[in-house]
Amino acid sequence: MATALVTGATSGIGAAYAKLLAKERYDLVLVARDLPRLNAYAKELSKTYKIKVETLQADLTKPAQLSKVEKRLSSKAKPIEVLINNAGFGIKQSFADSEIKKEQELLDVLVTAPMRLTHAVLPQMLKRDNGVIVNVSSVASWIAGGTYSAAKSYLTVFSEYLNTELKRTNIKVSALCPGFTRTEF
Repeated sequence: MATALVTGATSGIGAAYAKLLAKERYDLVLVARDLPRLNAYAKELSKTYKIKVETLQADLTKPAQLSKVEKRLSSKAKPIEVLINNAGFGIKQSFADSEIKKEQELLDVLVTAPMRLTHAVLPQMLKRDNGVIVNVSSVASWIAGGTYSAAKSYLTVFSEYLNTELKRTNIKVSALCPGFTRTEF
């Protein structure tokens, strides 16, 4: 059975992707910060869809925790066929009024983590000549709307570029660019 890894898997678009993949009979690796919620959702999906679900608690702003997820993605023994880079958050203040620590965390989660996680999973996908990577971006990637839009622009362009680079393989990379979506976000 194929395995998919979803970041930000406990709510919103990430939870919807996890459910969709479970319905399609993928085993799952769910990644989020909130371990009790992560475990509860994993149990629900496992019971409902009769699949295996691993949980991996990780705050993607913390390098050591991001490394844990990279290590799981690069596993030769338990390969990942689908990567959904979904984790994210926004900042309500303007750049001039925001805390620089929060701005750095936004870049860590929306730019650095997807880039590193994609880099970690690609060698195994290339070896198998098969895989799917979805980077959850936003229509905000096409507007000048602060650092959130800038980060989402990176994701959109990165996805387009990587899909073109891999066009002679059976690896598909795409950016999902939803508009306003009702989530906890």
